[in-house]
Amino acid sequence: MKMKVRNLMVGISLGLCFIISACDDGPEPQDELSRWYEEVAMIDNDLASVPNVIKDPESGVSMIISKLGTGLPGQKNNTLDVDYIGRRYEDKVVFDQGHITTLKLSDYIGGWQIAFSKLPAGSEAKLVIPSLYAYGTKGQGASIPANTILEFDVKFNEAKLSAAEAARLGSDSTAIDSYLQTKGISAVKDTTGLRYVITTPGIGPLASWYDRLSLKYTIKLLSDDTKAIVTLERSPSDEYYSRPVDYIMGMMIGLQKLSLGSKAVLYVPSGYAFGPDGASDGAGTTIPANANIIIEIEVVNIQ
Repeated sequence: MKMKVRNLMVGISLGLCFIISACDDGPEPQDELSRWYEEVAMIDNDLASVPNVIKDPESGVSMIISKLGTGLPGQKNNTLDVDYIGRRYEDKVVFDQGHITTLKLSDYIGGWQIAFSKLPAGSEAKLVIPSLYAYGTKGQGASIPANTILEFDVKFNEAKLSAAEAARLGSDSTAIDSYLQTKGISAVKDTTGLRYVITTPGIGPLASWYDRLSLKYTIKLLSDDTKAIVTLERSPSDEYYSRPVDYIMGMMIGLQKLSLGSKAVLYVPSGYAFGPDGASDGAGTTIPANANIIIEIEVVNIQ
Protein backbone atom coordinates (compact mmCIF):
# COMPACT_ATOMS: atom_id res chain seq x y z
CA MET A 1 0.00 0.00 0.00
CA LYS A 2 1.11 3.52 -0.64
CA MET A 3 2.37 5.67 2.19
CA LYS A 4 -1.00 7.37 2.73
CA VAL A 5 -2.51 4.37 4.50
CA ARG A 6 0.74 2.88 5.69
CA ASN A 7 1.89 5.63 8.05
CA LEU A 8 0.67 5.13 11.59
CA MET A 9 -0.20 8.61 12.79
CA VAL A 10 -2.19 7.62 15.86
CA GLY A 11 -0.25 5.47 18.31
CA ILE A 12 -3.15 3.53 19.80
CA SER A 13 -2.45 0.24 21.51
CA LEU A 14 -4.25 -2.91 20.40
CA GLY A 15 -2.79 -4.82 23.34
CA LEU A 16 -5.41 -6.71 25.30
CA CYS A 17 -6.69 -5.63 28.71
CA PHE A 18 -6.52 -8.14 31.53
CA ILE A 19 -10.31 -8.50 31.32
CA ILE A 20 -9.79 -10.04 27.87
CA SER A 21 -11.22 -7.16 25.91
CA ALA A 22 -9.60 -5.17 23.17
CA CYS A 23 -8.85 -1.74 24.56
CA ASP A 24 -7.24 1.61 23.91
CA ASP A 25 -7.02 4.83 25.84
CA GLY A 26 -9.13 6.71 23.33
CA PRO A 27 -8.64 10.33 22.36
CA GLU A 28 -7.38 12.48 25.24
CA PRO A 29 -6.35 16.08 24.35
CA GLN A 30 -9.40 18.28 24.82
CA ASP A 31 -9.34 19.94 21.40
CA GLU A 32 -8.97 16.57 19.66
CA LEU A 33 -11.58 15.08 21.99
CA SER A 34 -14.11 17.76 21.07
CA ARG A 35 -13.42 17.28 17.38
CA TRP A 36 -13.71 13.53 17.78
CA TYR A 37 -17.12 13.85 19.44
CA GLU A 38 -18.35 16.11 16.64
CA GLU A 39 -17.10 13.79 13.92
CA VAL A 40 -18.54 10.67 15.52
CA ALA A 41 -21.91 12.40 16.01
CA MET A 42 -21.93 13.41 12.33
CA ILE A 43 -21.00 9.90 11.19
CA ASP A 44 -23.62 8.34 13.46
CA ASN A 45 -26.27 10.69 12.08
CA ASP A 46 -25.28 9.95 8.48
CA LEU A 47 -25.39 6.19 9.05
CA ALA A 48 -28.48 6.10 11.28
CA SER A 49 -30.69 4.54 8.59
CA VAL A 50 -27.99 2.47 6.90
CA PRO A 51 -28.28 -1.31 7.47
CA ASN A 52 -25.45 -3.59 8.60
CA VAL A 53 -23.41 -0.90 10.38
CA ILE A 54 -21.02 -2.20 13.02
CA LYS A 55 -19.43 0.44 15.25
CA ASP A 56 -16.49 0.37 17.61
CA PRO A 57 -17.74 2.47 20.54
CA GLU A 58 -14.32 3.45 21.87
CA SER A 59 -12.97 4.89 18.61
CA GLY A 60 -16.11 5.69 16.62
CA VAL A 61 -14.82 3.66 13.67
CA SER A 62 -17.80 2.27 11.74
CA MET A 63 -17.97 -0.64 9.31
CA ILE A 64 -20.80 -1.01 6.80
CA ILE A 65 -20.62 -4.70 5.95
CA SER A 66 -21.83 -5.84 2.54
CA LYS A 67 -20.37 -9.35 2.82
CA LEU A 68 -19.49 -11.05 6.11
CA GLY A 69 -16.50 -13.34 5.87
CA THR A 70 -15.91 -16.66 7.60
CA GLY A 71 -12.19 -16.29 8.35
CA LEU A 72 -10.55 -14.85 11.45
CA PRO A 73 -9.98 -11.14 12.12
CA GLY A 74 -6.43 -9.84 12.09
CA GLN A 75 -4.01 -9.72 15.00
CA LYS A 76 -1.25 -7.16 15.28
CA ASN A 77 1.53 -9.28 13.75
CA ASN A 78 -0.63 -10.83 11.03
CA THR A 79 0.08 -9.80 7.45
CA LEU A 80 -3.05 -8.47 5.76
CA ASP A 81 -4.17 -9.13 2.20
CA VAL A 82 -6.57 -6.28 1.32
CA ASP A 83 -7.97 -4.58 -1.79
CA TYR A 84 -9.01 -1.01 -1.04
CA ILE A 85 -10.17 2.36 -2.32
CA GLY A 86 -9.63 5.33 0.00
CA ARG A 87 -11.77 8.49 -0.12
CA ARG A 88 -12.23 11.65 1.88
CA TYR A 89 -15.54 11.07 3.61
CA GLU A 90 -17.19 14.44 3.14
CA ASP A 91 -16.46 15.13 -0.55
CA LYS A 92 -15.79 11.52 -1.73
CA VAL A 93 -12.53 12.44 -3.45
CA VAL A 94 -10.40 9.31 -4.01
CA PHE A 95 -6.89 9.75 -2.60
CA ASP A 96 -5.53 6.20 -2.88
CA GLN A 97 -6.39 2.68 -4.05
CA GLY A 98 -4.64 -0.62 -4.52
CA HIS A 99 -3.97 -4.15 -3.32
CA ILE A 100 -1.64 -4.72 -0.39
CA THR A 101 -0.21 -8.04 0.77
CA THR A 102 3.01 -7.25 2.64
CA LEU A 103 2.26 -5.16 5.76
CA LYS A 104 1.29 -6.23 9.27
CA LEU A 105 -1.86 -5.00 10.97
CA SER A 106 0.27 -2.93 13.36
CA ASP A 107 1.80 -1.02 10.42
CA TYR A 108 -1.46 0.75 9.56
CA ILE A 109 -3.36 3.79 10.75
CA GLY A 110 -5.37 3.32 13.93
CA GLY A 111 -8.70 3.03 12.14
CA TRP A 112 -7.46 0.12 10.07
CA GLN A 113 -6.00 -1.58 13.13
CA ILE A 114 -9.37 -1.38 14.85
CA ALA A 115 -11.49 -2.38 11.84
CA PHE A 116 -9.41 -5.35 10.73
CA SER A 117 -9.18 -6.69 14.27
CA LYS A 118 -13.01 -6.83 14.36
CA LEU A 119 -13.81 -7.79 10.75
CA PRO A 120 -13.50 -11.47 9.78
CA ALA A 121 -11.35 -12.27 6.76
CA GLY A 122 -13.39 -12.76 3.60
CA SER A 123 -15.51 -9.70 4.41
CA GLU A 124 -16.26 -6.75 2.18
CA ALA A 125 -17.13 -3.46 3.84
CA LYS A 126 -16.95 0.31 3.88
CA LEU A 127 -14.90 1.71 6.75
CA VAL A 128 -15.62 5.21 8.08
CA ILE A 129 -12.78 6.51 10.25
CA PRO A 130 -12.77 9.70 12.39
CA SER A 131 -9.73 11.86 11.70
CA LEU A 132 -8.10 11.13 15.05
CA TYR A 133 -7.78 7.49 14.01
CA ALA A 134 -6.56 8.46 10.53
CA TYR A 135 -4.08 11.36 10.12
CA GLY A 136 -5.42 13.77 12.74
CA THR A 137 -4.23 17.36 12.84
CA LYS A 138 -1.23 16.72 10.58
CA GLY A 139 -3.05 15.33 7.57
CA GLN A 140 -1.14 13.51 4.86
CA GLY A 141 0.11 15.66 2.02
CA ALA A 142 -2.14 17.78 -0.15
CA SER A 143 -4.73 15.05 -0.71
CA ILE A 144 -5.62 14.54 2.97
CA PRO A 145 -5.90 17.85 4.85
CA ALA A 146 -5.79 18.05 8.62
CA ASN A 147 -8.86 16.74 10.47
CA THR A 148 -10.18 14.73 7.53
CA ILE A 149 -12.59 11.86 8.09
CA LEU A 150 -11.73 8.97 5.77
CA GLU A 151 -13.70 6.16 4.22
CA PHE A 152 -12.40 3.00 2.58
CA ASP A 153 -14.09 0.38 0.47
CA VAL A 154 -12.23 -2.79 1.42
CA LYS A 155 -12.13 -6.43 0.45
CA PHE A 156 -10.41 -8.23 3.31
CA ASN A 157 -8.95 -11.32 1.66
CA GLU A 158 -6.81 -12.83 4.40
CA ALA A 159 -4.93 -12.32 7.66
CA LYS A 160 -1.78 -14.45 7.53
CA LEU A 161 0.13 -15.66 10.57
CA SER A 162 3.80 -14.78 10.66
CA ALA A 163 6.27 -17.66 10.58
CA ALA A 164 6.91 -17.17 14.31
CA GLU A 165 3.18 -17.12 15.08
CA ALA A 166 2.58 -20.28 13.05
CA ALA A 167 5.42 -22.09 14.81
CA ARG A 168 4.16 -20.98 18.22
CA LEU A 169 0.60 -22.08 17.39
CA GLY A 170 1.90 -25.49 16.40
CA SER A 171 3.87 -25.97 19.60
CA ASP A 172 1.05 -24.60 21.76
CA SER A 173 -1.49 -26.92 20.13
CA THR A 174 0.80 -29.86 20.82
CA ALA A 175 1.14 -28.82 24.46
CA ILE A 176 -2.64 -28.45 24.84
CA ASP A 177 -3.28 -31.85 23.22
CA SER A 178 -0.74 -33.43 25.57
CA TYR A 179 -2.48 -31.82 28.56
CA LEU A 180 -5.88 -33.08 27.41
CA GLN A 181 -4.57 -36.58 26.88
CA THR A 182 -2.92 -36.64 30.29
CA LYS A 183 -6.14 -35.45 31.95
CA GLY A 184 -8.30 -37.84 29.93
CA ILE A 185 -10.33 -34.95 28.50
CA SER A 186 -12.11 -35.49 25.19
CA ALA A 187 -12.20 -32.06 23.54
CA VAL A 188 -13.29 -30.84 20.12
CA LYS A 189 -10.23 -29.92 18.06
CA ASP A 190 -11.13 -26.85 16.05
CA THR A 191 -9.19 -26.28 12.82
CA THR A 192 -7.99 -22.92 14.16
CA GLY A 193 -6.04 -24.62 16.97
CA LEU A 194 -8.61 -23.92 19.69
CA ARG A 195 -9.73 -26.92 21.76
CA TYR A 196 -13.03 -26.85 23.62
CA VAL A 197 -15.55 -28.88 25.60
CA ILE A 198 -19.21 -27.86 25.80
CA THR A 199 -20.20 -28.94 29.30
CA THR A 200 -23.78 -27.61 29.14
CA PRO A 201 -25.49 -27.20 25.75
CA GLY A 202 -27.53 -24.05 25.32
CA ILE A 203 -30.70 -23.26 23.41
CA GLY A 204 -31.43 -21.28 20.26
CA PRO A 205 -28.99 -20.04 17.61
CA LEU A 206 -25.26 -19.80 18.13
CA ALA A 207 -23.71 -16.47 19.04
CA SER A 208 -22.39 -14.55 16.03
CA TRP A 209 -19.53 -12.07 15.56
CA TYR A 210 -21.49 -8.99 16.61
CA ASP A 211 -24.11 -10.25 19.06
CA ARG A 212 -23.96 -8.51 22.44
CA LEU A 213 -23.36 -11.04 25.17
CA SER A 214 -23.60 -11.24 28.93
CA LEU A 215 -20.88 -13.61 30.09
CA LYS A 216 -19.36 -15.20 33.15
CA TYR A 217 -15.86 -16.59 32.80
CA THR A 218 -12.85 -17.73 34.74
CA ILE A 219 -9.26 -17.83 33.49
CA LYS A 220 -6.67 -20.39 34.53
CA LEU A 221 -3.20 -21.18 33.28
CA LEU A 222 -2.80 -24.49 31.48
CA SER A 223 0.41 -24.91 33.45
CA ASP A 224 -1.49 -24.58 36.77
CA ASP A 225 -5.16 -25.44 36.47
CA THR A 226 -5.70 -25.61 40.23
CA LYS A 227 -6.42 -21.92 40.74
CA ALA A 228 -8.30 -19.18 38.98
CA ILE A 229 -6.26 -16.20 37.82
CA VAL A 230 -9.37 -14.08 37.53
CA THR A 231 -13.16 -14.49 37.48
CA LEU A 232 -15.27 -11.90 35.66
CA GLU A 233 -18.79 -11.03 34.58
CA ARG A 234 -19.33 -8.83 31.54
CA SER A 235 -22.52 -7.34 30.10
CA PRO A 236 -23.12 -4.92 27.23
CA SER A 237 -23.12 -1.19 27.89
CA ASP A 238 -22.89 2.00 25.86
CA GLU A 239 -19.13 2.03 26.41
CA TYR A 240 -18.46 -1.69 25.99
CA TYR A 241 -20.54 -3.75 23.59
CA SER A 242 -19.35 -7.19 24.83
CA ARG A 243 -19.45 -8.90 21.43
CA PRO A 244 -17.24 -11.85 20.45
CA VAL A 245 -15.09 -9.43 18.42
CA ASP A 246 -14.40 -7.40 21.56
CA TYR A 247 -12.52 -10.26 23.22
CA ILE A 248 -9.29 -12.14 22.59
CA MET A 249 -9.16 -14.38 19.55
CA GLY A 250 -9.67 -17.59 21.51
CA MET A 251 -12.94 -16.24 22.88
CA MET A 252 -13.99 -14.89 19.48
CA ILE A 253 -13.68 -18.42 18.09
CA GLY A 254 -15.13 -20.22 21.10
CA LEU A 255 -18.15 -17.99 21.63
CA GLN A 256 -19.42 -18.72 18.13
CA LYS A 257 -19.73 -22.38 19.12
CA LEU A 258 -22.11 -21.45 21.96
CA SER A 259 -25.76 -20.50 22.31
CA LEU A 260 -27.82 -19.02 25.15
CA GLY A 261 -27.20 -20.83 28.42
CA SER A 262 -24.16 -22.73 27.15
CA LYS A 263 -21.27 -23.51 29.42
CA ALA A 264 -17.92 -24.53 28.00
CA VAL A 265 -14.23 -24.88 28.70
CA LEU A 266 -11.88 -23.35 26.14
CA TYR A 267 -8.25 -24.44 25.86
CA VAL A 268 -6.61 -21.44 24.23
CA PRO A 269 -3.15 -21.34 22.57
CA SER A 270 -1.07 -18.38 23.69
CA GLY A 271 -1.26 -16.68 20.29
CA TYR A 272 -5.05 -16.58 20.65
CA ALA A 273 -4.72 -15.41 24.26
CA PHE A 274 -2.20 -12.76 25.37
CA GLY A 275 0.76 -13.80 23.22
CA PRO A 276 4.32 -12.65 23.90
CA ASP A 277 3.12 -9.57 25.83
CA GLY A 278 1.23 -11.45 28.51
CA ALA A 279 -1.24 -9.46 30.62
CA SER A 280 -1.54 -7.80 34.00
CA ASP A 281 -4.30 -6.15 36.02
CA GLY A 282 -1.82 -3.69 37.53
CA ALA A 283 -2.23 -5.18 40.99
CA GLY A 284 0.20 -8.06 40.76
CA THR A 285 -2.02 -10.60 39.01
CA THR A 286 -0.46 -11.59 35.72
CA ILE A 287 -0.67 -13.95 32.79
CA PRO A 288 2.89 -14.72 31.68
CA ALA A 289 4.15 -14.24 28.14
CA ASN A 290 3.32 -17.08 25.75
CA ALA A 291 1.01 -18.75 28.27
CA ASN A 292 -1.65 -21.21 27.14
CA ILE A 293 -4.82 -20.60 29.12
CA ILE A 294 -8.06 -22.29 30.11
CA ILE A 295 -11.29 -20.30 30.06
CA GLU A 296 -14.40 -21.64 31.77
CA ILE A 297 -17.26 -19.65 30.26
CA GLU A 298 -21.03 -19.31 30.47
CA VAL A 299 -23.25 -17.42 28.01
CA VAL A 300 -25.82 -15.77 30.29
CA ASN A 301 -27.62 -13.68 27.66
CA ILE A 302 -27.50 -12.91 23.93
CA GLN A 303 -28.91 -9.68 22.54
